[in-house]
Amino acid sequence: MKHLTSIVAAAAIAITGTALAQQKKAPAKTLKVGDNAPAIKVGTWVKGKPVTKFEDGNVYVMEFWATWCGPCIRGIPHLTELQKEYKNKGVTVVGTAIWQREDTQAGRQSKVTGFVEGQGDKMNYTVAVDDDSSMSDSWMRPAGRNGIPSAFIVGKTGKIEWIGHPGQMDSALGQIVAGNYDMEKFAAAESQARAWTTDSRRANTALRSATREGDATKVMTIVNDLTQKHGNNPQAQQMKYRAMLQFAPSQGSVFAYGSAIAKKNWNDAQFLNSISWWTVDDSNAKYRNYEQATEWAARADELTHHKDAQVIDTYARCLWEQGHIDKAIALQREAVDLADPQMKSTIEKTLKDYLAEASQG
Repeated sequence: MKHLTSIVAAAAIAITGTALAQQKKAPAKTLKVGDNAPAIKVGTWVKGKPVTKFEDGNVYVMEFWATWCGPCIRGIPHLTELQKEYKNKGVTVVGTAIWQREDTQAGRQSKVTGFVEGQGDKMNYTVAVDDDSSMSDSWMRPAGRNGIPSAFIVGKTGKIEWIGHPGQMDSALGQIVAGNYDMEKFAAAESQARAWTTDSRRANTALRSATREGDATKVMTIVNDLTQKHGNNPQAQQMKYRAMLQFAPSQGSVFAYGSAIAKKNWNDAQFLNSISWWTVDDSNAKYRNYEQATEWAARADELTHHKDAQVIDTYARCLWEQGHIDKAIALQREAVDLADPQMKSTIEKTLKDYLAEASQG
């Protein structure tokens, strides 16, 4: 019995020790603008001079890509041009291949090496292969970057000054090199963007559930909470408007909100086209203001200089719903002529539907 008691006591101590260790476990690491750049730990340097640390006074573009990633490959010439432009200004571009699909490190290194050799001078900057997942685990994951290509700009003091898509970093890179970059302003915007990503994902999950249940009160609470926190975010405004089309307590509130957000985004053609299209096309919408939708579509058409087939298609639909048959058909014909191959069949079908219905009327 005494022996059993000792075992139980020892187990209790062990469990308590484990619990305390769990309580003291460090929180998940994060990586944001203004933080010191993580260490560089790659598996293989495939091209260019290895970068083992960030030298003071120099700027580094740390880009992450993969050989199977189409957008990454399309972005290679852009990175090559940036390296050429800033070669004598203390900038080093490093492209690290991550998330390769080969089973072994040797296989990943072979795949990337062959790819880089095949690119020749088109890929004229420093290239490395991740050390298993060391770089993705210390850079991408803590920064909440779930897609590639992604890039981090490490400034002259070794701090991360910019994070985002490499196709959008030219302005920031130029300012960082020149020494007139407002890192705090970008950090605030980046923090807000991260918060939006988290909050919008949660809201979308909750909205799907509430919508399936047909719970109007819950739906409106979700979108109101989201816009209270992210009221200046156009995506939040769109989410709320689309929910209101089906679940708002009154017609007037939908029309008033639609008018307000359209005014705030009056120079954003895609925003106006979206809310116009939902107004006329969403089968679940209870409230429709065709005059508003037409005004928004006309403005979107003006902003796109009457050259965007998708916008013209929306504009035509607005006119069709109001009984302006001839004008709608004329516009739809123009949309067909301007449509790219991916959209053309859909827009042509709409035109055929209009013509068929018009002939019956």
